Amino acid sequence: MLPPIRLCASKSDQQKAKNPKSVPKVNMPSPIILCASKADRQKALNHKAVPKVKASFKRWLDLPSDLATNILHRIGVIDILENAQKVCTTWRNICKEPAIWRVIHMDTAFGSHTTAQLRAMCKNAVDRSQGQLADISILGFCNNELLKYIADRASHLRRLEIACCYSDMNGTWAEALKKFPALEELSLQKTGITKEAIETIGRHCPLLKILKLNQVPPRYLDEASQNDLSIAIGTNLHELSHLELIGNSMTNIGLEVILDGCRHLESLDLRKCHYINLKSDLGKKCSRQIKYLKLPEDSLDGCPYIYENDEDFYDDMYPDMLCHCHCGLDGHDSDDNERWTEVYMEIFSP
Repeated sequence: MLPPIRLCASKSDQQKAKNPKSVPKVNMPSPIILCASKADRQKALNHKAVPKVKASFKRWLDLPSDLATNILHRIGVIDILENAQKVCTTWRNICKEPAIWRVIHMDTAFGSHTTAQLRAMCKNAVDRSQGQLADISILGFCNNELLKYIADRASHLRRLEIACCYSDMNGTWAEALKKFPALEELSLQKTGITKEAIETIGRHCPLLKILKLNQVPPRYLDEASQNDLSIAIGTNLHELSHLELIGNSMTNIGLEVILDGCRHLESLDLRKCHYINLKSDLGKKCSRQIKYLKLPEDSLDGCPYIYENDEDFYDDMYPDMLCHCHCGLDGHDSDDNERWTEVYMEIFSP
């Protein structure tokens, strides 16, 4: 912009400036008009100023679709299905796009929905992904039927997380995992899995790099099978880079198989693995081979599903059913297995 033009006033005009009351007010043209051509001055005089639009008048529902999609990604599956898609036609159309459903996270902690309602909503979300589902987390309500449903419709799944699922899905895992060839991460928190399922992962999920099998340490120890999972991991999953086995019952035998079989392992979490002894040469081997190592007695801070007081849960509720050997049973009662089954069903049945 050109600087204002200073005009040289005559002596009489300077005298008038000293007495402003005697000088009539004159509408002086702007500096730009003074130095512009006649045609430009005429255009400037005829120009109509564009009225300013207050930001509050802008309709936020008219946001670009990609920005609206980003917002909807953040509010969660349940809110999209029950609220967001009902806001307007634009949002309803966006909620139908498969890209919205590439990531699904559902938790029983949100809302007052029953497990049956959550499973129905989860199936709806999986259907809307139209085969593009890449990441799914199901916390607290997964069962055999839902796992099979996902497996049949999500062949491009890269990450699967299931937490706090107390339904017996052992018979489903082996068949379901065959349908996830692109799986890169499997996270099971307080959710069981069998050695047969681990073997299936080795055959059908070659891209798996992250495995999390975290449990509350068992009260009842089956010595015959306590190394089954660890041996299956070391024998079949050679490409793992991150492994979490919080609360696993393995001994040094199982740990050594893992170290020998998983040569690319950089991170290993052994918190609450009470049956291994790292004060031997095996401990030195772990330190040399593993870059990020968490030891059995390390704090559980930062673990979202396993807590320090989980092992005392049964002690507080059913103290008469425990003995001093920490096996989880009362040694003088021959019906303990049946009693534990009753307790399990009472607490964890869906």
